[in-house]
Amino acid sequence: QSALLLEKCASSGYFKLLSIAKSPAEAQKIMDRGDADAILTINSGFARYLESSLRTGDPIPIGIKVNTVNGTRGSIGAQYLNTCVSSFIASAIGGIGGASVAGAGQFEIHDSFRYNPNMDYKVFMIPALIVIAITMMCGFLPALNIVSEKERGTIEQINVTPVRKTTFIICKMIPYVAVAYYMVFTCLLLAWLVFGYKCQGSYLDIVIFTFAHILVMASFGLLVSNYSENAQQAMFVIWFFSMVFMLMSGIFTPVESMPKWAQVITYANPLRYFAEAMRAIFLKGSSLVDTWPNLLSLLGLGSITTTWAILSYHKTA
Repeated sequence: QSALLLEKCASSGYFKLLSIAKSPAEAQKIMDRGDADAILTINSGFARYLESSLRTGDPIPIGIKVNTVNGTRGSIGAQYLNTCVSSFIASAIGGIGGASVAGAGQFEIHDSFRYNPNMDYKVFMIPALIVIAITMMCGFLPALNIVSEKERGTIEQINVTPVRKTTFIICKMIPYVAVAYYMVFTCLLLAWLVFGYKCQGSYLDIVIFTFAHILVMASFGLLVSNYSENAQQAMFVIWFFSMVFMLMSGIFTPVESMPKWAQVITYANPLRYFAEAMRAIFLKGSSLVDTWPNLLSLLGLGSITTTWAILSYHKTA
């Protein structure tokens, strides 16, 4: 009966059978890796439950777990899977009874939302708002840093010193690290005091990811400042990129629901990796073992922007 149920779901055209796991924990690991969108759990003795349900009307213990990171895809997948299971149970119980049984296939559905039981949008948006705050601060202030010194003429005082370009650019980013950490922990404290939400993961992981994101955005802001002639120009350029980063990061719209060409562009968006990591750490309690691809992506982008910022700064004697 279990094999027939799997065949029923796979032959519907809506699902592809990826793997048969030996335990719910093994199946959960497959979903956590992003390889599976849904898990169908069939208890041992499934055929006996069908026969028992025919006599007593007891519900049949079948578990359906759906990944709803993409809400639309998850809800539609859950409905299709429910339809396949209920249709199979109705026909199976009817076959066992020798005729169609009134009410066969009717079973209870209990929804359980694992990481946000009360479906409170604030739990989902607080990590995103922290990401936006860090991005705005670490993007705008560095972008106005060097260009403002160009306008005042004070940049020439550092240009005539033997300070290396690498040292100059890195030292320019240090103040934003301190300010960003102050903002992050202040936001986490306010989330706990005002809303009662606590971070489920490690604060050390948040520190590491915040540093990686600061490295990207602060160096990118300095890069914009190097190429800008005045503060107004720098402000408009960094505002343009910040809006694109935020709108295409998955903070407001899931990346999976974007067009394919837009999904490709998001791979160059640092906010995508930072937002995914912050939500995973804050909501799920994920660790670096789960989020290391996002960390490597941020460090890679940070290396590129920092190197570019150093090379683009022209130190004159």
